[in-house]
Formats: sequence, C-alpha cells, structure tokens
Amino acid sequence: ETANANRVSVGDTLQHSVAQFIATAALLRRAGQSPGGEAHLRLEVRQGAEDSCGKLLDRVISTAKAPTPDRAGHLKVTVAALTRNRPKMLSKLLDSFDCLVRPRNCTVRFLIVENDALPKSRAEVDRRGGRLAIGRLDYVLEPELGIPFGRNRAAREAIKAGHTLLAFVDDDEVVDTRWLTNLIEGYRKSSAVLLGGPLAAAEPEEGLSWMQRTMHACIARRYSKKELRAADLSNLHGTRRTTVVTNNWLGEVSLFSEHGIWFDETMRFTGGTDSKFYAEVAAKALPTAWVRDAYVYESIPPQRLTFAYQFRRGRDQSNTTFRRKLQSSPTARWSVFLTLPLKALGVVMLTILFLPAMGTTMLGIARTLGWMAGRIAALTGNESALYVDTTGQ
Repeated sequence: ETANANRVSVGDTLQHSVAQFIATAALLRRAGQSPGGEAHLRLEVRQGAEDSCGKLLDRVISTAKAPTPDRAGHLKVTVAALTRNRPKMLSKLLDSFDCLVRPRNCTVRFLIVENDALPKSRAEVDRRGGRLAIGRLDYVLEPELGIPFGRNRAAREAIKAGHTLLAFVDDDEVVDTRWLTNLIEGYRKSSAVLLGGPLAAAEPEEGLSWMQRTMHACIARRYSKKELRAADLSNLHGTRRTTVVTNNWLGEVSLFSEHGIWFDETMRFTGGTDSKFYAEVAAKALPTAWVRDAYVYESIPPQRLTFAYQFRRGRDQSNTTFRRKLQSSPTARWSVFLTLPLKALGVVMLTILFLPAMGTTMLGIARTLGWMAGRIAALTGNESALYVDTTGQ
C-alpha cells in the first residue's frame, strides 16, 4: 500500500522495530527504481513523534535510489536559495533568475526555502505567479532555524521531485545571465558530482561613507584574488585547494540519496557546513570541478562594511574551521602557539601600512585579528554563532 501510494505514514510512538525500518527502506528503493527513474516520495511524521524518529526516517526516504544522470541527455535541476529576513535582496535574486538563459535540454525548477518560523517572504514569491522565464518557482517554509536545516530541506525536495541535480546560491546574490547554462555545461563536460564557481562583489550602494567604500573595495579585491587563485588551481578535472561552497554550488542529488552526505545539523548557526560537506565529498574520493565562467555577485550591505563586522566574521570562520580540525587532530592545538605570534606580527605590519596604503589594509587587520580570536575561542571551547542574526534587507 505504501509503495503504490509512494507515501509512508509514521505513528505517534517510537515502537517501530529495526525489521520494519528495513522493510520500509526496501519499499522506498523499489519505488525509486520505478519506470522513468523517478520517485515522488513523501514522508510524514505525525504530531507527537520524536525528533530522532523523524530524522532517522528522513534518512530512510533518502535511500530511494536517484536516477542515474545521462550527462549528454535531458537533465532535471532544482535551483534553490535559502532566505530569512531579506525580502528586498530576495526580490533582486528572483529578478536575476528571471533573466537567465535557458540551459539546453534541461528542465529547471526554482525553489525558495524560507528558514523562519513564519512565511514572511512568501508574498514576494507568490506575486510572480509560480513561474519564472525558464521554469517553475516553488516555495517551502522550513521552521527549524539554521542553515543546514534549510539546505537539507532543499535536498529532500529535490529528491521528492525526482531531479538529478541541485544548485544553491545565497539570497544576498544575483546571478549572471549565463550562470546556470555555464554550470550545466561544465557538468556535462566533466565527470564531477559536485561543482562550484566564482563569487564576485556587486557594485557598492550609493551614499556610503569613506570607510564603507574602502572596506567594500577591500572585499572586492579579496574576492578577485580568490577567483584568480581558483582559476589557476582548479578546472573541470578537479578542485585542487579550492573549496566548493554553497554561494555557487551544483551537485548531484545522489550525494544525499546514495552517498549519505548531508549538511551537518549540529552546526546550526556556526556556518561552515558547506566546507564540511565538501570535505566529506573529497574524503570519499568523489570527483569535483570548478566552472570559472559561472559567475554570481554578492550584494554587500552597509552593516557588513564595518571593521567590527569583518572582525566577527573572521573570528567565527576561524573558530569553526579550527574546531573541525581539533576534532580530527587534537594535537593541532599546539600549532596555535607558533602561528599566533606570526599573525600578531602581521597585524603590526598592516597597521603601520594603514595610512601609506590609504586604508586598504583595513580588511586584513580586521580578519587577522578575528582569526587570532577565533583560534583562542576554539581552544577554550567556545562555538561560533555567526548566522544567528542576518544582515541586509
């Protein structure tokens, strides 16, 4: 009955045996391998069921085998963006989606996942009538706060839709008109199951102060250096020393449904779940690629153009990275006693150069001090809360 209806209903208690879970998984696998290779599966956890049961069953539904992609044939892709408290930025992103060139031989579906308790941005999506120029526009609400919960919800929605590819961008970005076309073409020409592309800074807003304009220029230069480095080191054959993150991301749905890689929900507000996801892909020796002409552009609001914000961002990113490193190699803590003095010397040099360089060392000072603070915080057991609050509108 559940297999024919492609629907599993779970009771109010945890009195399910291991044998029942195995049987359910088998049914779902058979449904996922039905003619056409599509499994439109829905898993409902009735009110009163424990969270642990729901999470386990989410993994059960994900064992439904995804269709094997034919890279030269017709592809189905879900383009997802998470949003919270940024209706104006979301509107700009949707406008840029509406200007995309249609990728050849592709079905495209856009999905907005609002990560909030209430559907505050639904009206912005609904006013577009459920469709953009090259595909459907859908909306879902994910009330469990935290970026990994929203991203995993998008993955489950792509699995339910029977799509083979999932793309992510951020809600504070706009995409180039050929962004999706170039990403898909990169996928077709490679053997990669996970691909990324460059992030550039959008033009600054009007009316910024001298310090804000200088900080924006510093960030734009930093992004440009990272882009050039990635273009030099990475290509369609691999991403050597380049991390694929979700500001510009394309992956096969099989990463979730077959390889069992998910965004770590224990890292609710810390950030860094996309870097950890990439590390897990690399650990499984799955092929990755870099598409150097698939551009997205980040809008940087004035709240981020301050020394204090950039310090906090550097601190929290350093904290999350080092905490992950300590989990796998506890002896790494001793490296801090060597690197901290060197970083402090670097701050002194950047500060001396601040006036001669017309303030262009400002970002380097903020992020280096943040790096030092983040390492110390990780050693003392403190955790980042970078994404508890949002910036922008």
